[in-house]
Amino acid sequence: MEKIKKITVKQWHIVLIIIGIIFVSLGAFHGNVWFDEAYSVAMARQSFSDIWTIGGNDVHPVLYYWILKIVNLIVGQSIIAYRLISVIPIAIMIILGYTHIRKDFGEKIGIIFSFLVTFLPVMATYAIEIRMYSWAALAVTLLAIYAYRLSKEDNVKDWIIFGISSIASIFLHYYGLMAAGLINVVLLIYLIKNKRKKGLIFIISFGVVQALAYLPWMMYLATQMSHVSNGFWIGFTFPKTLMELLSFQLSGYIRTDDFRELLVPTVFALELYGYMIYKTYKYIKEKQDLKPYKLAIGMFFAVIIAALLITIVMKQSILYYRYLFVIIGLYIFAISFVLSKEKSKVIVASILSVIAILGIYYNTWMVLDNYSGRNVEPINYMKENIKKTDTVVYSDCGVGSVAANHCIEPKVYFYNGDDWGVQEAYKCFGPNYETVVTEEFIEDCSDRIWVIDNAWGSAPQDIFGDKTKYKIVSEEKFQTDYHDYSWKITLIERIK
Repeated sequence: MEKIKKITVKQWHIVLIIIGIIFVSLGAFHGNVWFDEAYSVAMARQSFSDIWTIGGNDVHPVLYYWILKIVNLIVGQSIIAYRLISVIPIAIMIILGYTHIRKDFGEKIGIIFSFLVTFLPVMATYAIEIRMYSWAALAVTLLAIYAYRLSKEDNVKDWIIFGISSIASIFLHYYGLMAAGLINVVLLIYLIKNKRKKGLIFIISFGVVQALAYLPWMMYLATQMSHVSNGFWIGFTFPKTLMELLSFQLSGYIRTDDFRELLVPTVFALELYGYMIYKTYKYIKEKQDLKPYKLAIGMFFAVIIAALLITIVMKQSILYYRYLFVIIGLYIFAISFVLSKEKSKVIVASILSVIAILGIYYNTWMVLDNYSGRNVEPINYMKENIKKTDTVVYSDCGVGSVAANHCIEPKVYFYNGDDWGVQEAYKCFGPNYETVVTEEFIEDCSDRIWVIDNAWGSAPQDIFGDKTKYKIVSEEKFQTDYHDYSWKITLIERIK
């Protein structure tokens, strides 16, 4: 009977893995992009060396853009292919619940881990984004798993996976750099404390390799840090920012900037944290072995504290809710560990049910918005009306960057009147693309000029305000459901 029960649990786990991979992939089969994704798509068109150079002026490392470049070389410019590449790491994380977490900590925690990777609302959102977050999350999760395994015993294969995961973490995201640094240091201290000579040789060797591998990037890191300190876009708005940080993992796909959308996930997040604190206190009193849980939750909050300290030192926030996805595996493991020790099946079922309901709710809205017919209207309008000899000008980087990806042949100008210092970083949209900070570029525009702005923006008047030289020929407005973008596309002509 016991054998049959175990086989049944394994089978249910496999079924969950299949359902999970399908669930997080549902919203991936469309060609829409928003600003950050447009940047990734543009970077994928560049050469490997140009990605390195241009990426050095961005705010992230470049390994993810190289991954996209490889995909680009294999299948060409395919938005859907780029999205499916982002699904792969989340699919692997779902599988890790079966292949690694179950093996190391038991069936119950393994299946809960896979369940949370599937239904935690934020997972489906970032599983299909054309950004580095899913890959960074996988790298950090693998790094943590193998660091724990290596604390038990030395294994050459495990050390190799640990080293590769660590290098991937530091080259995918700076939160990955912080996580990898902390995990490496903690493991090093543990090995020294326990006089593990073989392990010390491995970790020191990998440390040297990582340092040498990262050395060429250090110049760009210093440049990026300088850009951040001179003015970065991340700010703090109370209570919205605090609610985002608290509820990020449970809020999933948010349709608007209204902080009231965060009320339900924030309340549930506070309840969940309260439950975990209570159970941790109880398990400590019962003298249960909490070492893996303490390490996971400790690393999770250590990265957040490190980001907060850097924010204080630099006097500019790098603590941003989206970046917490990089350490999502630590968060998921911590919850899985606590729930696996819960004796009440009702409590476990209740918590997981609420998470699943939230996950299905947010994923449903995301899928509906992703496949909305309104999303293609502004793109189709541009394709039908903009000629190769026209000039395209934008001042709103949201809709403008999306337009730039579809207007490769006409000359495109990004009028950056506030001079954000992005001229080098935005070269990825080239070659017929230029970021300008003064209005002198107007003289180089063609006689037909398309000005792309958001619906409430004041362009083209702000840019082409001289009514004696230009006339408005047409103006069309669009509203897309994908990321709630509003468009105003205006055609103006030079008066001869």
